[in-house]
Amino acid sequence: MKLGEIIEVDIESVGMDGEGVAKCDGFVVFIKGALINEKIRAQVIEVKKDFARAKVIKVLKASDVRQDPLCPIYFRCGGCDMQHIKYEYQREIKRAHVKNCIDRALKIDSKVDDLYRNERLFGYRNKEQIPIRKVNGKACAGFYKEGTHMFIPFEKSNDPKLGDCPLHSAKMQLFIDAIVEFVNKEKISTYDEKSNTGLIRHIVIRQIDTSYSICLVINGDSIKNVDKLINKLKEIGIPFNLYLSINKKQTNVIMGDTLTCVYGDEEVVGHANGIVFKVNPNSFLQINDEIRAKIYERVCDEIGNNKDTIVLDLYSGIGILSNIMAKNAKKVIGIEIVPEAIEDANKLAIENNNSNIENICGDVAKVLPDVIKGIKDKTIAVIDPPRKGCDAKVLEALKTAKPKKIIYISCNPATLARDLVALNDTYNIVSIKPYDMFPQTKHVETVVVLEIK
Repeated sequence: MKLGEIIEVDIESVGMDGEGVAKCDGFVVFIKGALINEKIRAQVIEVKKDFARAKVIKVLKASDVRQDPLCPIYFRCGGCDMQHIKYEYQREIKRAHVKNCIDRALKIDSKVDDLYRNERLFGYRNKEQIPIRKVNGKACAGFYKEGTHMFIPFEKSNDPKLGDCPLHSAKMQLFIDAIVEFVNKEKISTYDEKSNTGLIRHIVIRQIDTSYSICLVINGDSIKNVDKLINKLKEIGIPFNLYLSINKKQTNVIMGDTLTCVYGDEEVVGHANGIVFKVNPNSFLQINDEIRAKIYERVCDEIGNNKDTIVLDLYSGIGILSNIMAKNAKKVIGIEIVPEAIEDANKLAIENNNSNIENICGDVAKVLPDVIKGIKDKTIAVIDPPRKGCDAKVLEALKTAKPKKIIYISCNPATLARDLVALNDTYNIVSIKPYDMFPQTKHVETVVVLEIK
């Protein structure tokens, strides 16, 4: 098989990222955008020793589950993976991905519940990080094409309830449009990553309840006529605050080291599962409020009312889940490596009158063994690690301490399966429930409950 070769293939199965899988003269070919039982004309774009990748040129025979994507730039953007797939089949693909990862790793036939259905298939994102670049002399909002630095400007949405990116809301789009209009009217330069010149880099915008927190990331110290921008945003009639984040580095990291609030309260108040919290643009929150709430409900149901039990909240972030769990536990110990998150978590515990929370700043792998040594009570561990999963030392510490139950929240089925192998000699899997946190994309959240053998 050669680079650039045109092939016609039948799609036999679906890969772990939702791509079509075919065989050509015995060689495995992965084709993004192709669906099972389709006949595809494709061009080879990458050749490896054991497989190749190709892009769709033409669908010669379409699948019954194929649909026209809602987004006009879907095939050019690459931010989504599954808009061309009917939703019920998206659900099947994601559930199968979770099951396949676990089955292969543990060499079992696991029982995986149906994927929890997301009723908001579009407009569900509460946060966007949007680059602003010049196209034909005008500032535009858009995204980068997947795996590249090629800027793809948004095209206007045909749905009045959605933004130009249909994963965010029309209300969020009002703020984005107002900022872009201001940048053009005031002739403010936009960032050029090759030369590290130009002022406006990104809009980072987040919805918290009915308010919006907006941050402009700039390659400079200030924005001229920022008062005009504030007045323009006020005309929208929706509560907001506005920050400037200074980032003068030639880097892919979006946010800068400094953060200044130029309008509104420095922190925005939100609510989650009965907890009041405050966030700023650097705070981490799940991007789908409804599914986050459902996952937290599930965690609390599994913990139950255990006033004699200590709950370990590992990778605890700003402490929202810690505070929810504290209502039904003797004590919650949160461990998080980011100092600013621990500072927010300590404030959160005070604001929610939870005196039974202890927040520890440190690497979970280094801190957990010593924490566990000092615990004499029954324990339940809740783990919500980043995509890379848990450090081996974390899993070993848990196996040594033997909490009666582990609730593992995962955003990566592959690392989840790997970690379940490490826990398998000490714990039984009780349930596996995937949640559709990210419709139209390949990503999936999973909650696994384990009990001591």
